[in-house]
Amino acid sequence: MSPLPFFGHAKLRDVASQFTLTSYVPQLALHGLVAGVDNLRPDIFLSAKFTEIARIHLTNLIEQHGDVQQLARVPKEATFGESPYGRAHVKNDALPVQQVDYPAEFKGCLKGLQLASLRRARATDDLRLDLLCRVGLIKFLRAELSLQFTQVLERCKENLKKRDDRRLELQQMVLRDRFLHFQVNKRQVLRSVSEDVLATLTEVERETIASTRHSLFGEREAAGYEVLTNRLLFPDSIMDPVLLATHYALFGNFDRDPDLIHKVVVIAKSFLKDLGLATNDTEAEALLNVPENAKMLMFTGLADASPRGKAQRAITTAWMETLEEAGVMDYAVVSPQQLKCALIQKNELRKVEEILETHDGRPREKLQAAVQRVRSAGKPERMRYAARYFIDLSRLRRDMRKMDVLERVLESVNVVNNERLRELSEINGTLYAFLLPEEDKPAEQRVNDHVVVKADIRDSTFLTRSLLERGLNPASFFSLNFFEPVNKLLPKYGAEKVFIEGDAVILTIMDSAGEHGFGVARTCVLAREILNVVRAYNNASTESGLPPLEIGIGVAYQNSPPLYLMDGAHRIMISEALNLSDRLSACHKRARRYMKDSHPVFNVFVFQTADEEAAAGALEDFLLNYNVGGIHLPGAAFEKLRSEISLEDFQMEIQTPWGSESARFYRGLVPVSPGVFHPVLIREGRAAQVEVRDFKFVRWADHIYYEVCANAELIAKIESQRYGPA
Repeated sequence: MSPLPFFGHAKLRDVASQFTLTSYVPQLALHGLVAGVDNLRPDIFLSAKFTEIARIHLTNLIEQHGDVQQLARVPKEATFGESPYGRAHVKNDALPVQQVDYPAEFKGCLKGLQLASLRRARATDDLRLDLLCRVGLIKFLRAELSLQFTQVLERCKENLKKRDDRRLELQQMVLRDRFLHFQVNKRQVLRSVSEDVLATLTEVERETIASTRHSLFGEREAAGYEVLTNRLLFPDSIMDPVLLATHYALFGNFDRDPDLIHKVVVIAKSFLKDLGLATNDTEAEALLNVPENAKMLMFTGLADASPRGKAQRAITTAWMETLEEAGVMDYAVVSPQQLKCALIQKNELRKVEEILETHDGRPREKLQAAVQRVRSAGKPERMRYAARYFIDLSRLRRDMRKMDVLERVLESVNVVNNERLRELSEINGTLYAFLLPEEDKPAEQRVNDHVVVKADIRDSTFLTRSLLERGLNPASFFSLNFFEPVNKLLPKYGAEKVFIEGDAVILTIMDSAGEHGFGVARTCVLAREILNVVRAYNNASTESGLPPLEIGIGVAYQNSPPLYLMDGAHRIMISEALNLSDRLSACHKRARRYMKDSHPVFNVFVFQTADEEAAAGALEDFLLNYNVGGIHLPGAAFEKLRSEISLEDFQMEIQTPWGSESARFYRGLVPVSPGVFHPVLIREGRAAQVEVRDFKFVRWADHIYYEVCANAELIAKIESQRYGPA
């Protein structure tokens, strides 16, 4: 018999053809990692601090949800009610209270561990390392849930024996009853604890980790992360009736049940094939794994006379009739919270009625009314139930398939808890250790590379003379409006002051061994903040009748540590980046004079003289920089920036002094501190070859330069054109 009883195949295929569905096949691959001591699986070692905090946190949750805090927390040689974690955790008038907020500690350690893992993955450009850390976390937490429950149970049992005191017989009976209830309700307790743990994982992912991962890897994020996001991560059974009733549909558990999940999946895949949306079971499975497909196909119950709405009604009606023919529709009508079998089968209904009357004395009227509502549901209601059933089936099937993939991966890794095995694996160089930053072995404080930023004040001599002529103090003016505000920014970005010239400040950010500090990325944000600070002080100075400051900033990167000369106790840095940053921050007088009348949109331009001898000499001798309120970035620094964060590139038409041209831009997010990200916008420019006398444009030169855009209005305009109004 056709699975589409009241609709022809051709008609329904025409109706369904207007929907474009997507496919999803869960994947999580960790191939190519080094095998551990067993020569089969990678060895994972998780932070000792994290594992300790996690175990205590899980123990506390189990005791709370099991209502056995009083019984479980009786140490061997202590008074009843004292904490098993020591007297420091118990309120005692004679001792100071040192309470530890374990939920907050657990969340903080979880976030710190994953951030460290992401930075490590970015440093090696290998996302598998972060996926391996996440898989190790999940395997550890799943194992500890069961282990900590067993330990709490044993501790309760031991404490009950110690409390065998006839003088406290009534209290002993209460505690024994509580213990038995805890023992019987193991699944319920673990379910509640699992929900708490999953909620914390989800919060950390949403608040910090997802944004950081996107900042570091952009669209290169591996598809495996989707597998790790699943409501079925921790339950001991994915067919837990309470879990299904709460978040999915309540499917059958016995082979004789017509609504057994695997039977309904077969029906759904056949339905998709008959609609012409899939040609085989594999394609149908991939479509069924996407709940958005189900929502697109099914009728929502809202009046919709559009062709799309009519198509949804036809498809949903066909699905409802398919369920009717398979004997499943009555099960789909039952809401997850109702007593499924009792509302459909008379024998089961009588059993439930007898139980209710015997134990609870509850009237049967409400149950009979519920039965009547199910049996009298009209076609519109049954269509809505059928649609919801298909959507719930799709959600559950997707999560089940993701768990199938994850279970195989969990079996393929080894979370090392034994100290001897950990040392053996570490000695052999096969250990993947994921530690909190404070636990990591202190790396040799050797600088790998460094970034230098120079902020140069324009016309400082003229400013000094004009201030002196007005009887003002130039030193205090420069200090209050420039040097002191810049000093306040240094701790935020981990920058150091190299030295101060009369009209400039030179800063550096070092990247040491064992760290991944996003040196160039953070320097770009620091440079932009310096410009913003100067603009803010300029506004105040202008209102007070004082001259504004005009600066140019150059950012240079060197892929090696700097050298130092010693002048007594003072170190003097020697670095090629110092000279380069000086050239990048400079502004040639001819270029400035020419651009002054051009009203440029951007703040950095590079010109190359059309001298025939340019090819024979150093390129720098024939480049004229324009930098007024801009941040000039050379190619090497840009390449380092692109290795630090993910950059999205796009092209836009911009106005230059020579007319409209297509310019390339790069946009990314810079992690400044945990959970704090600053956007950065980079313009790629090409040097214009000009006649040196009149700056007449000749042609575009080969030299490429970059500008960190710092004009807020310009950035907002580009963002609006690119992404639409906010």
